[in-house]
Amino acid sequence: MVDSGDVAVGGVIRDDQGMWIPGFNRRLGQCSVFNADLWGILDSLLLLQNRHCDKVLIRTDSMEVLQAIHGAFSLTYFSALIRHIHKLLQEVGH
Repeated sequence: MVDSGDVAVGGVIRDDQGMWIPGFNRRLGQCSVFNADLWGILDSLLLLQNRHCDKVLIRTDSMEVLQAIHGAFSLTYFSALIRHIHKLLQEVGH
């Protein structure tokens, strides 16, 4: 197998009972792990928004990503991905 350096992200969305709703994946090409984690959260939120969910709990193994999302609320500048995540969190609910 040849390592191309391309990155992909995927995830599973579950309801409040732990039942699997949808899953997703996306090929990102060349990308940092940090941005791949952000894309995974963004894709999850977009799916939840389309399903008209009113509460969201994000689980990730990246404390750096969670701190960036949480900390960016008080920053003047942050990435477009984080801004989009914040917009969706306000629409869907935390």
